Amino acid sequence: MTTLITIPMKDPDASKTRLATTLSDPARARLATLLYQRSLEFLAPLAAEVDATLSVVTGSPTSAALARAHGAEVIDEPAGTDLSGAVTTAAQWAAASGFSRLCIIPADLVAPQADDMRRFLQSTAPVTLCPSIDMGTNALMVAPPDAIPFHYGKNSARLHRDAAAARGLTARLMPLDSLRFDLDTADCLTRARDHLPELGAICG
Repeated sequence: MTTLITIPMKDPDASKTRLATTLSDPARARLATLLYQRSLEFLAPLAAEVDATLSVVTGSPTSAALARAHGAEVIDEPAGTDLSGAVTTAAQWAAASGFSRLCIIPADLVAPQADDMRRFLQSTAPVTLCPSIDMGTNALMVAPPDAIPFHYGKNSARLHRDAAAARGLTARLMPLDSLRFDLDTADCLTRARDHLPELGAICG
């Protein structure tokens, strides 16, 4: 199978809004940039190892420039698009470009491990899900890229599983520990300090 791995990424200045009461705007932008850059550095060699293509779907010139610096394809995200819409844009691009499956990885995983990512990419199910701790969707792989409609947001892992069932597709749940931990709340920020020493400089 030909695989497109994509990271949906907003402009860093518009990211991490759920931390607005915890961090200043500049600190949130620095945090978003740190996590995004770490995601690119983590995924770029893995994509090459498994003969996949890495991409970023974004409407941000800043995020696009960082993607290109890491050798990733840039998929233009239309203005005003939410996360589900951004992933739909990536799925349409993947299908039109001849990819047989799409793997969506968020830009804010705290400590992903290569072995977990390899295991996830080895799945041959039509829909493969790694739920976050709060039942969001931290990793999603679909074959073909437009196999299901995307429903990011609260309880999205359940919604994606139900979307697969509605189309008669098997959804495989893979709750891989290192892929379940993203950073989008104050509680996550506290826990992330053990994995990201750089947070001290960002958050004070």
